[in-house]
Amino acid sequence: MRFRVGEILAAIDRRAPFASAAAWDAVGLQIGDLERTVSAVAVVHEFTTRLIDRIVSGGADLVVTYHPLLFRPLSSVTAVPGAEGRVFTLIERRVAVISVHTNWDAAPGGSSDSLAAALELRDPEGFASSTTGAGDEALFGRCGSFGGSVGDLADLAHARLGVRPRLSGSLDRVARRVAVLPGSGGSQVDEAISAGADAYLTGDVSHHQARRAADSGMVVLDAGHGPTERPGVRALYDLVDGIVDGPVELVGGDDNPWGL
Repeated sequence: MRFRVGEILAAIDRRAPFASAAAWDAVGLQIGDLERTVSAVAVVHEFTTRLIDRIVSGGADLVVTYHPLLFRPLSSVTAVPGAEGRVFTLIERRVAVISVHTNWDAAPGGSSDSLAAALELRDPEGFASSTTGAGDEALFGRCGSFGGSVGDLADLAHARLGVRPRLSGSLDRVARRVAVLPGSGGSQVDEAISAGADAYLTGDVSHHQARRAADSGMVVLDAGHGPTERPGVRALYDLVDGIVDGPVELVGGDDNPWGL
């Protein structure tokens, strides 16, 4: 492999521009030197201490992560549990980190399109807008035709995402249009209603957000934060694997702290 970190960063940016991430997000090169040559790449959903041990032992010197490693400012970088300890270890081992997040949600073929495809939505269109870091508006969710029942959708979610979602409505309800948003989509309930969705599948839905959906007649399926992002992480691996000509490993298994 003769790619530099900066070349891989630029290739990802062409497919999923970092400027298209939500204004609050933290994406791009978070650790590393743009001029450093890469010998092996790992792709992860998010960093945990166990995954870092696997990455280091596997010899990767660049990690592309979906969940940002650095999201909130750190006051120190020391060898302690948590984010600052992970940053310390990666810097000490000279491992570069590129984060993609909401720019990958919005991108064609990214997390939202991958979730829509996994649930067999037809003709998906964008919904759930937010201001990007560039000051534009981007659509981070998808809404498309389904035509089966809510029970059919729940069964697909179980088969494709590995989790049985909790429901705010009847399994027998016909879901002609379904909205999906990977990760934490509870605050977009009203936008899913406005998009004409009969059912909305996402993660991290609160009691009051589910009640709002139920009052409107829309069924919510909460499949969890991590599980709804898994199809997008697999698509991210495919993207990175297509960019570099050397070894790329999808290192996973720690995407859900709830143990689902």
